[in-house]
Amino acid sequence: MRGDRVRRRLVLSALAALPAAPGRAQAPRRPVIGVLMARDEHYSADLLRAGMQERGWVDGSYSLLVRSGGGSIDRLPALAAELVAANVDVIFALQTPAALAAKRATQTIPIVSWSGDPVGMGLVDSMARPGGNITGVDGAGSALGAKRVELLREIVPSMRRLAVLLNAVDPFNKPFLTQIQASAAMLVVEVVPIAAMVADLEPAFAELQARQADTVIVQPSLPLAAIAARLRAMRLPSVSQGRFYAASGGLMAIGGNTAEINRLVAFCLTQVLKGTPPRDIPVMFPTQFDLFLNLATAKALGLSLPPALVQRADEVIE
Repeated sequence: MRGDRVRRRLVLSALAALPAAPGRAQAPRRPVIGVLMARDEHYSADLLRAGMQERGWVDGSYSLLVRSGGGSIDRLPALAAELVAANVDVIFALQTPAALAAKRATQTIPIVSWSGDPVGMGLVDSMARPGGNITGVDGAGSALGAKRVELLREIVPSMRRLAVLLNAVDPFNKPFLTQIQASAAMLVVEVVPIAAMVADLEPAFAELQARQADTVIVQPSLPLAAIAARLRAMRLPSVSQGRFYAASGGLMAIGGNTAEINRLVAFCLTQVLKGTPPRDIPVMFPTQFDLFLNLATAKALGLSLPPALVQRADEVIE
């Protein structure tokens, strides 16, 4: 009996060592893309999936593990640690605070970021040779600051005091403000920086009213929908980024075309998942930009939008 048991164990061990029969081979492991963001207003799973599909990734060939801070940058380090603990194959970080949190959380898992001024923020060594474990797309957030100043002046020729609502805890607020100041100085417009805390926007609104600004630029990492509605109620022309800002009551929004940015992100993700180190993937830039105008807000503010500007808009919200 004992000999039979020994022989049976040997047979089972031999069978376990045999390759799987044709048609029963285990499916290859699906790569997991961790998505990290403080806010979800700039994230569209549909656009990301569309970009991935263009790169040959069909539904079910990969999975997304999404972590959002719900508007709180303070939560990003813990959320980044969760993605690292889950051993995702790559992290897609939206906006500079998320990219910085991801970089602090891991030096080994590849990171693809959609952020502003990645060199100035210390995310990469250079645009052509990022170095380290990060590459991605420069959303041109700081460069767009000058364009936002110019567009506001086009709509409000009498603009003299421009407030800039800055996210107090977003490190990108400094280059964001610097670009605006440089452009405003050329137009002899005073810039009034106002730091806003996401948890309590009221002090920022009170300061905005006290400083008697006539126009406002809003940093995109702030709660845009709530701010857009409030600035409309305060009768202040404002501009930020993303269609949702204009749709929420903001006068105007301009930023990189999100479909193109997601295609560029999908390219970077695909290269990484195929084994290319992020340090060898140059940081890319969007070439298309979307302009959104809210005609109802313009009317509520008593503004007449220049016909040429309306014609240039990618969408006019009525």
